[in-house]
Amino acid sequence: MKGKTAVVTGASRGLGLAVARALLREGAKVVMVARDKGRLEKAAASLDAPEGAVLAVPTDMTDEGAVKRLFERTVDANGGVHGLINNAGAALLRKAADTSLEEWNGAIASNATSAFLACREAMALMPKSGPGGRIVNIASVTAKTGAAYACAYAAAKAALLGLTRSLAKEAAGLGITVNAVCPGAMDTDMFQKDTLDAASALFDVRREALLKSALSAVPLKRLLTPEEVAELVVFLCSDKAAGITGQSYNVCAGYDMH
Repeated sequence: MKGKTAVVTGASRGLGLAVARALLREGAKVVMVARDKGRLEKAAASLDAPEGAVLAVPTDMTDEGAVKRLFERTVDANGGVHGLINNAGAALLRKAADTSLEEWNGAIASNATSAFLACREAMALMPKSGPGGRIVNIASVTAKTGAAYACAYAAAKAALLGLTRSLAKEAAGLGITVNAVCPGAMDTDMFQKDTLDAASALFDVRREALLKSALSAVPLKRLLTPEEVAELVVFLCSDKAAGITGQSYNVCAGYDMH
Protein backbone atom coordinates (compact mmCIF):
# COMPACT_ATOMS: atom_id res chain seq x y z
CA MET A 1 0.00 0.00 0.00
CA LYS A 2 3.00 2.32 -0.05
CA GLY A 3 2.02 5.58 -1.70
CA LYS A 4 -1.57 4.39 -2.19
CA THR A 5 -4.74 5.75 -0.61
CA ALA A 6 -7.00 3.73 1.67
CA VAL A 7 -10.36 4.80 3.07
CA VAL A 8 -11.04 3.44 6.57
CA THR A 9 -14.53 3.84 8.02
CA GLY A 10 -15.27 3.66 11.72
CA ALA A 11 -11.74 4.96 12.19
CA SER A 12 -12.07 7.08 15.32
CA ARG A 13 -11.42 4.24 17.76
CA GLY A 14 -10.90 0.51 18.21
CA LEU A 15 -10.19 -1.63 15.18
CA GLY A 16 -10.62 1.20 12.68
CA LEU A 17 -7.99 3.30 14.41
CA ALA A 18 -5.65 0.30 14.64
CA VAL A 19 -6.08 -0.35 10.90
CA ALA A 20 -5.36 3.30 10.09
CA ARG A 21 -2.19 3.16 12.18
CA ALA A 22 -1.04 -0.09 10.54
CA LEU A 23 -1.67 1.23 7.02
CA LEU A 24 0.33 4.36 7.78
CA ARG A 25 3.17 2.14 8.94
CA GLU A 26 3.13 0.51 5.51
CA GLY A 27 3.39 3.89 3.79
CA ALA A 28 -0.23 4.35 2.75
CA LYS A 29 -2.19 7.57 2.79
CA VAL A 30 -5.25 7.11 4.96
CA VAL A 31 -8.65 8.76 4.78
CA MET A 32 -10.17 8.32 8.23
CA VAL A 33 -13.96 8.35 8.44
CA ALA A 34 -16.39 8.45 11.37
CA ARG A 35 -19.56 10.31 12.34
CA ASP A 36 -18.24 12.09 15.43
CA LYS A 37 -16.10 14.97 14.16
CA GLY A 38 -14.42 15.75 17.46
CA ARG A 39 -13.48 12.17 18.23
CA LEU A 40 -12.32 11.59 14.65
CA GLU A 41 -10.05 14.63 14.63
CA LYS A 42 -8.61 13.62 18.01
CA ALA A 43 -7.92 10.11 16.69
CA ALA A 44 -6.25 11.45 13.55
CA ALA A 45 -4.03 13.74 15.60
CA SER A 46 -3.00 10.84 17.84
CA LEU A 47 -1.37 9.08 14.89
CA ASP A 48 1.34 11.73 14.58
CA ALA A 49 1.48 11.05 10.83
CA PRO A 50 3.57 12.91 8.23
CA GLU A 51 1.93 15.96 6.71
CA GLY A 52 -0.60 14.98 4.05
CA ALA A 53 -0.68 11.32 5.06
CA VAL A 54 -3.99 11.51 6.93
CA LEU A 55 -7.28 13.11 5.92
CA ALA A 56 -10.13 13.06 8.45
CA VAL A 57 -13.59 13.29 6.88
CA PRO A 58 -16.61 13.16 9.24
CA THR A 59 -19.29 11.19 7.40
CA ASP A 60 -22.51 9.35 8.13
CA MET A 61 -21.90 6.20 6.10
CA THR A 62 -25.63 5.45 5.89
CA ASP A 63 -26.22 8.72 4.00
CA GLU A 64 -25.92 8.08 0.26
CA GLY A 65 -25.09 11.66 -0.63
CA ALA A 66 -22.54 11.99 2.17
CA VAL A 67 -20.77 8.81 1.05
CA LYS A 68 -20.55 10.11 -2.50
CA ARG A 69 -19.07 13.38 -1.24
CA LEU A 70 -16.55 11.45 0.87
CA PHE A 71 -15.12 9.70 -2.17
CA GLU A 72 -15.15 12.87 -4.25
CA ARG A 73 -13.13 14.59 -1.54
CA THR A 74 -10.75 11.62 -1.36
CA VAL A 75 -10.05 11.79 -5.08
CA ASP A 76 -9.65 15.56 -4.96
CA ALA A 77 -7.12 15.28 -2.13
CA ASN A 78 -5.15 12.19 -3.13
CA GLY A 79 -5.91 11.55 -6.79
CA GLY A 80 -7.59 8.19 -6.39
CA VAL A 81 -8.74 5.33 -4.18
CA HIS A 82 -6.81 2.07 -3.91
CA GLY A 83 -8.16 0.52 -0.72
CA LEU A 84 -11.40 0.50 1.26
CA ILE A 85 -11.84 -0.93 4.73
CA ASN A 86 -15.49 -0.98 5.78
CA ASN A 87 -15.33 -0.99 9.56
CA ALA A 88 -18.30 1.27 10.36
CA GLY A 89 -21.04 -0.43 12.31
CA ALA A 90 -22.69 -0.86 15.68
CA ALA A 91 -23.64 -3.75 17.91
CA LEU A 92 -27.17 -4.28 19.21
CA LEU A 93 -27.97 -6.61 22.09
CA ARG A 94 -31.69 -7.13 22.48
CA LYS A 95 -34.20 -9.96 22.79
CA ALA A 96 -35.80 -10.59 19.40
CA ALA A 97 -39.24 -9.97 20.88
CA ASP A 98 -38.08 -6.58 22.13
CA THR A 99 -36.29 -5.51 18.95
CA SER A 100 -38.21 -2.76 17.19
CA LEU A 101 -38.36 -2.43 13.42
CA GLU A 102 -36.49 0.83 13.77
CA GLU A 103 -33.66 -0.93 15.63
CA TRP A 104 -33.62 -3.73 13.05
CA ASN A 105 -33.41 -1.28 10.17
CA GLY A 106 -30.74 0.69 12.01
CA ALA A 107 -28.57 -2.40 12.44
CA ILE A 108 -28.88 -3.28 8.76
CA ALA A 109 -28.11 0.29 7.73
CA SER A 110 -25.06 0.81 9.94
CA ASN A 111 -23.48 -2.61 9.38
CA ALA A 112 -24.46 -3.57 5.82
CA THR A 113 -25.94 -0.68 3.85
CA SER A 114 -23.02 1.55 4.81
CA ALA A 115 -20.60 -0.96 3.31
CA PHE A 116 -22.65 -1.33 0.14
CA LEU A 117 -22.69 2.42 -0.44
CA ALA A 118 -18.93 2.66 0.08
CA CYS A 119 -18.18 -0.36 -2.11
CA ARG A 120 -20.32 1.04 -4.91
CA GLU A 121 -18.34 4.28 -4.96
CA ALA A 122 -14.97 2.59 -4.54
CA MET A 123 -15.53 0.05 -7.30
CA ALA A 124 -16.27 2.86 -9.75
CA LEU A 125 -13.08 4.71 -8.82
CA MET A 126 -10.50 1.98 -8.21
CA PRO A 127 -9.97 0.98 -11.87
CA LYS A 128 -9.17 4.63 -12.64
CA SER A 129 -6.69 4.76 -9.75
CA GLY A 130 -4.44 1.96 -10.97
CA PRO A 131 -4.25 -1.83 -10.63
CA GLY A 132 -4.74 -3.77 -7.44
CA GLY A 133 -7.84 -2.33 -5.79
CA ARG A 134 -8.55 -3.83 -2.37
CA ILE A 135 -11.78 -3.94 -0.38
CA VAL A 136 -11.91 -5.46 3.10
CA ASN A 137 -15.24 -5.67 4.91
CA ILE A 138 -15.15 -6.05 8.69
CA ALA A 139 -17.88 -8.52 9.57
CA SER A 140 -17.99 -10.63 12.73
CA VAL A 141 -17.68 -14.26 13.74
CA THR A 142 -21.31 -13.81 14.83
CA ALA A 143 -22.23 -13.69 11.13
CA LYS A 144 -21.28 -17.38 10.96
CA THR A 145 -22.28 -18.68 14.37
CA GLY A 146 -25.30 -16.56 15.19
CA ALA A 147 -25.85 -15.33 18.72
CA ALA A 148 -28.81 -15.23 21.05
CA TYR A 149 -30.09 -11.70 21.69
CA ALA A 150 -28.20 -10.37 18.68
CA CYS A 151 -30.48 -11.26 15.77
CA ALA A 152 -30.30 -7.88 14.03
CA TYR A 153 -26.53 -7.57 14.40
CA ALA A 154 -25.88 -11.15 13.28
CA ALA A 155 -28.20 -10.79 10.28
CA ALA A 156 -26.54 -7.53 9.24
CA LYS A 157 -23.05 -9.01 9.46
CA ALA A 158 -24.18 -12.12 7.56
CA ALA A 159 -25.50 -9.81 4.85
CA LEU A 160 -22.03 -8.27 4.71
CA LEU A 161 -20.54 -11.70 3.96
CA GLY A 162 -23.01 -12.19 1.11
CA LEU A 163 -22.11 -8.76 -0.22
CA THR A 164 -18.42 -9.65 -0.01
CA ARG A 165 -18.77 -12.84 -2.06
CA SER A 166 -21.03 -11.26 -4.66
CA LEU A 167 -18.85 -8.20 -5.17
CA ALA A 168 -15.73 -10.37 -5.33
CA LYS A 169 -17.16 -12.11 -8.39
CA GLU A 170 -18.30 -8.87 -9.95
CA ALA A 171 -15.09 -6.95 -9.25
CA ALA A 172 -12.62 -9.63 -10.29
CA GLY A 173 -12.63 -8.44 -13.88
CA LEU A 174 -11.76 -4.96 -12.66
CA GLY A 175 -8.66 -6.17 -10.82
CA ILE A 176 -10.27 -5.58 -7.42
CA THR A 177 -10.25 -8.12 -4.61
CA VAL A 178 -13.01 -8.16 -1.99
CA ASN A 179 -12.60 -10.06 1.28
CA ALA A 180 -14.02 -10.05 4.78
CA VAL A 181 -12.50 -10.35 8.22
CA CYS A 182 -14.62 -11.84 11.01
CA PRO A 183 -13.28 -10.85 14.42
CA GLY A 184 -14.32 -12.44 17.67
CA ALA A 185 -14.56 -10.50 20.90
CA MET A 186 -12.05 -7.64 20.93
CA ASP A 187 -11.03 -5.43 23.82
CA THR A 188 -12.63 -2.28 22.40
CA ASP A 189 -15.11 0.36 23.54
CA MET A 190 -17.79 -1.35 21.45
CA PHE A 191 -17.34 -4.67 23.24
CA GLN A 192 -17.02 -3.14 26.69
CA LYS A 193 -20.04 -0.83 26.34
CA ASP A 194 -22.34 -2.13 23.61
CA THR A 195 -21.88 -5.78 24.56
CA LEU A 196 -20.78 -6.25 28.18
CA ASP A 197 -22.61 -3.27 29.65
CA ALA A 198 -25.74 -4.02 27.62
CA ALA A 199 -25.66 -7.70 28.58
CA SER A 200 -25.14 -6.85 32.22
CA ALA A 201 -28.24 -4.67 32.17
CA LEU A 202 -30.26 -7.17 30.12
CA PHE A 203 -29.54 -10.18 32.32
CA ASP A 204 -28.85 -8.40 35.62
CA VAL A 205 -25.48 -10.13 35.87
CA ARG A 206 -22.13 -8.61 36.79
CA ARG A 207 -19.84 -7.75 33.88
CA GLU A 208 -17.02 -9.85 35.30
CA ALA A 209 -19.21 -12.94 35.37
CA LEU A 210 -20.38 -12.33 31.81
CA LEU A 211 -16.83 -11.94 30.52
CA LYS A 212 -15.72 -15.11 32.30
CA SER A 213 -18.63 -17.00 30.78
CA ALA A 214 -17.92 -15.65 27.29
CA LEU A 215 -14.23 -16.54 27.45
CA SER A 216 -15.01 -20.07 28.63
CA ALA A 217 -16.11 -20.81 25.04
CA VAL A 218 -12.90 -19.36 23.56
CA PRO A 219 -9.99 -21.83 23.33
CA LEU A 220 -7.34 -19.12 23.79
CA LYS A 221 -9.23 -17.74 26.81
CA ARG A 222 -8.69 -14.08 26.03
CA LEU A 223 -10.01 -11.07 24.19
CA LEU A 224 -8.36 -10.09 20.94
CA THR A 225 -6.51 -6.82 20.52
CA PRO A 226 -7.50 -4.52 17.65
CA GLU A 227 -3.86 -4.47 16.57
CA GLU A 228 -3.66 -8.20 15.85
CA VAL A 229 -6.85 -8.11 13.79
CA ALA A 230 -5.52 -5.08 11.92
CA GLU A 231 -2.50 -7.10 10.76
CA LEU A 232 -4.73 -9.43 8.74
CA VAL A 233 -6.60 -6.47 7.27
CA VAL A 234 -3.35 -4.88 6.13
CA PHE A 235 -2.18 -8.17 4.61
CA LEU A 236 -5.40 -8.45 2.58
CA CYS A 237 -4.75 -4.93 1.29
CA SER A 238 -1.24 -5.82 0.15
CA ASP A 239 0.13 -7.11 -3.14
CA LYS A 240 0.88 -10.41 -1.37
CA ALA A 241 -2.87 -11.04 -1.18
CA ALA A 242 -3.49 -10.52 -4.91
CA GLY A 243 -4.71 -14.10 -5.33
CA ILE A 244 -7.24 -13.96 -2.50
CA THR A 245 -10.81 -12.80 -3.08
CA GLY A 246 -14.31 -13.66 -1.90
CA GLN A 247 -13.03 -15.09 1.38
CA SER A 248 -14.03 -14.49 4.99
CA TYR A 249 -11.35 -15.00 7.61
CA ASN A 250 -11.98 -15.61 11.29
CA VAL A 251 -9.76 -13.93 13.86
CA CYS A 252 -11.56 -15.15 16.95
CA ALA A 253 -9.09 -16.85 19.30
CA GLY A 254 -10.46 -20.20 18.16
CA TYR A 255 -14.12 -19.54 18.99
CA ASP A 256 -15.31 -20.70 15.56
CA MET A 257 -13.13 -23.21 13.71
CA HIS A 258 -13.30 -24.40 10.10
